[in-house]
Amino acid sequence: MSGTSSPEAVKKLLENMQSDLRALSLECKKKFPPVKEVQMRGI
Repeated sequence: MSGTSSPEAVKKLLENMQSDLRALSLECKKKFPPVKEVQMRGI
C-alpha cells in the first residue's frame, strides 16, 4: 500500500478483515466445541 490511503481503500480493507475474522471464528467453533461453550457463557 502507498503512504496515502483513501477512505474507500481503508473501508474495503476493514470489511475484508472483518469477514475473515468471522470465517475464522466459525471454523474455530466447529473444530473446537469448548471454544463455542465458553463464547456462549461470555454473552
